[in-house]
Amino acid sequence: MRPLHQPHDRFFRAAFGRVDLARELLADALPPGLLGRLDLESLEVSGESFVDPELAAHQSDIPVRTRLRGSPLLVYVLVEHKSYPDRWTLLQLLRYMARIWERERARNPRASTLPPLIPLIVYHGRRRWRYPLSFSGYFLPDAELAPFVPGFTSLMLDLRSREDHMLMGSLQYQAALRALKHALGGLRPHLAEILRALAALPPEEDQKAFVSALLEYILQAGTDVEARDLEAELERVGSAAVREVYMTLADKLVEKGKAEGKLEGKLEGVLEDKRQVLLRLLEKRFGRLPASARQRITGSRDREALDRAIDRVLEADSMEQVLAALD
Repeated sequence: MRPLHQPHDRFFRAAFGRVDLARELLADALPPGLLGRLDLESLEVSGESFVDPELAAHQSDIPVRTRLRGSPLLVYVLVEHKSYPDRWTLLQLLRYMARIWERERARNPRASTLPPLIPLIVYHGRRRWRYPLSFSGYFLPDAELAPFVPGFTSLMLDLRSREDHMLMGSLQYQAALRALKHALGGLRPHLAEILRALAALPPEEDQKAFVSALLEYILQAGTDVEARDLEAELERVGSAAVREVYMTLADKLVEKGKAEGKLEGKLEGVLEDKRQVLLRLLEKRFGRLPASARQRITGSRDREALDRAIDRVLEADSMEQVLAALD
């Protein structure tokens, strides 16, 4: 049984929380003109998170500090671990940006200005992002009201729209992007290439931590990968170092599974209650459900996804909009 929460945050921080890899991410995502003006040698990565606790299962973030012409500049990287685009991501992003500026004020109470903050969304969902990246897009256009509408635009690194051969950078950076890109849509065909990249990494402790986080992400986020698939591919790649990391990880996951198994009965009861509530609400709103819809609901083991779907029933225009929360 897959765990209810994917270990995406540990993987994302292992992949991009190091200064050299955060530097690669900015080089990949920022406009070249702006990138050339930044002092990337001064780059610092914070271990803080500003994501709302109720969204932590679906979002990860990394605040980055650098300098532009000698003055502080912040980049806030937010990754969406959802298979579908969320219309209100920019509203959440604005809330996180305000928290960062409040932290800056607390750090430097004598400052009379705020440091510029560049938001960057990393999206690897299966569906095309179709919502605005400018906050003003949430409002109907009105020339008289325009001065009162908050305005900022977020950058986006959309892995869905990037072909694999366009994933550039170090082996570690490419492996991380490839795993993110395919985790929600099919990792199995890409396992060999990812594992070959891992096998070529030097056997240093920080590299081992990255390999462990990536292997755990593949196991628990990859919708089409089971342990036997990963083990078979590891045998073909033939890297003793990567296999050693995997065996250590497997032992930890087994122990974790034993500990969580004590709660399995209670959790299953909670899940079934939520499934039945969602089924009843959908039938009242949209009528008799097709068998495929019922199967998607009864097969869901994600409590938070079921809660999101239940919350959407009253406002959704179609049954598919509700069921999209389960993806």
